Amino acid sequence: MKFLHGVSLRRALAVGVAALFMGLLLYRPGETEEVEPAFQPLAVSTARAAMVERSTGLRLTGTVEGLTSAIISSRYSGQVEEVNVENGQRVHAGQPLFRTDSRELENNLRIAEDGVRKARVNFDNIDTNYQRNQKLFEIGAVSQQSMESNVTQREVSLADVADAEENLEIARKRLADATVTSPVEGVVANKAVNLGQIVSAGTQLMTVEQIDAVYVTVQVQQQDIAKVQIGTRATVKVDAFPDREFSGVVAVINPVAGRESRLFDVKVRVENQDFSLMPGMFAEAVLAEDGGNAPVLAVPRMALSSHKGQNYVYVLQPDGHAKRVRVEVGELMDEKLEICSGLEAGDTVILDNLDKLKDGDPVNAYGGEEN
Repeated sequence: MKFLHGVSLRRALAVGVAALFMGLLLYRPGETEEVEPAFQPLAVSTARAAMVERSTGLRLTGTVEGLTSAIISSRYSGQVEEVNVENGQRVHAGQPLFRTDSRELENNLRIAEDGVRKARVNFDNIDTNYQRNQKLFEIGAVSQQSMESNVTQREVSLADVADAEENLEIARKRLADATVTSPVEGVVANKAVNLGQIVSAGTQLMTVEQIDAVYVTVQVQQQDIAKVQIGTRATVKVDAFPDREFSGVVAVINPVAGRESRLFDVKVRVENQDFSLMPGMFAEAVLAEDGGNAPVLAVPRMALSSHKGQNYVYVLQPDGHAKRVRVEVGELMDEKLEICSGLEAGDTVILDNLDKLKDGDPVNAYGGEEN
């Protein structure tokens, strides 16, 4: 029995040594098992969808346009000899804007003036001869045939005078047209002409925007167009003057809706004697306002995101995840945006990092809720 016990012990020791040796062979210093890091929730701020009071008037966004936009070009090709204005400069009707080379036109004018003088001298000679022969004809000293020839010469000479005078008027106008003037009172814009430049006839070189009054162009949905008529009063605000309201009236209503948008273009005329409103400004106009208010559901405008023409917000779920929800939006009210469908009062919407969020992502709301 002692012999068997010793054999078992030796076997156990051999197995242990073998296991230790294999462990040493498999051991790699510095290697540790990689653990995939946990996803860090995105930090966001939130606000609750809430009911707010909205004016019953149509609150629309639009763009300021000049009352007219006069396209300025040269009637004739030539080199620019003088430029009198710069972008943003106010000009009055008839004020010179630029002038092209006029030396050839001045020569043509002198030739036309000489042509008129020659034609008139020739007519005076023929008319004097006609008057003399007329008296001789009355006493029978000149034949009928000779008198008829005098009449023809006089009529031809008179026509030559008229042609020469017409050529003179054309030469004068062409010389005058070398100096291009403003057709309206307004502001110079889009100037593309410089001293010494060769310009071609008819090429647009600048515009003059008539802005002593302006249009604010907005688009009205078909269900609201019946509320808008020519003469409907409107109030207009722009970001450049946040504390100022401009009064206007509806002046133009396009009777045909856009083929794709199904919206009607409406132009509100606003007097602008101080030129505060400039073409291209974004504006907010309130039309058909009756002084009443209506409760509507709204969220901060920064909560809205768009994808492929659809509007969405991200709603914070009770489990801390973000859910993308499609919404129908209404009017913009300063920093609030009306929500027509998709949300309920009390829903918590996410306000920032929207470009980094995906539907179902975990988030970490911080800083409380904005109202």
